[in-house]
Amino acid sequence: MPGIPDIVVEIDSAPNAASSQKLAFARDAGAHSFWVRFGSGGVEKIDGVTVLDIRDAVRGVCEAGSGGGTT
Repeated sequence: MPGIPDIVVEIDSAPNAASSQKLAFARDAGAHSFWVRFGSGGVEKIDGVTVLDIRDAVRGVCEAGSGGGTT
């Protein structure tokens, strides 16, 4: 739609320099940028990019699925 910014989503299981470059480029072009992190490694903060750190949630689901969770 005209006048509405693009939305850019990057999903990574590990830190990735190329992803942060792409997201910064999209942000600079006026898009709303989101970085979803679900695996290992650190989570880099990037000005103007929303970082969704779901590592703990994914870990919990994996543990529950493997019988490692408590009920």
